[in-house]
Amino acid sequence: MASEQLNADLEVSELQVNSLTNGLTANKVRLATRVDELSEPENQLLLAKQLVLTGDWQALGSSRVDISKIAVSDAQLTVSYYGTGRSNLHEFLKQMSDMKVQKVNSVPLRWQVDEWVMDNVTINLFDKGEPILSVHVDELALTDLQSMQDPDAQVKELLWPILDQVVEQVQSGNSSLQVDSMALSRFLLREAMAF
Repeated sequence: MASEQLNADLEVSELQVNSLTNGLTANKVRLATRVDELSEPENQLLLAKQLVLTGDWQALGSSRVDISKIAVSDAQLTVSYYGTGRSNLHEFLKQMSDMKVQKVNSVPLRWQVDEWVMDNVTINLFDKGEPILSVHVDELALTDLQSMQDPDAQVKELLWPILDQVVEQVQSGNSSLQVDSMALSRFLLREAMAF
């Protein structure tokens, strides 16, 4: 049912629960959206060796879930835009915001993530099927993400730290950084003008 509400596919090879630490560990995670406008590789939102949730995840049956930390390691995050303000990440976050705890009484699920840390992650950015950015970062940290935020605001919370990393790596002369500067500039201008 969750995959239907999220319009996404989640695959996990192993799941471990630690009730002493309120930890939930998922190994070999694959999260793929089902956006019709995108090809299969562009729908691969997240591939990760490990994902660890810490917090009140046991309240999954209630209408509120508070996660103190999500730690993702050895991952690939692919954000694929197919229009202005429209991407696989936007779609996934919108579905998360619209997710209901119970279909019968349509209680919306409210969630909050205090901290989201990604270690050893490669981030890919596509725009209308064209790769415009691929960057490897040792660590990317985000704070205070919640369902009450608009998906556009949530995506901006993620994209600006990524772009800061790109600027930092360009200045340091990182040869593994792959960026189409003209396409990235056009993309940023289009997205900034839209909002």
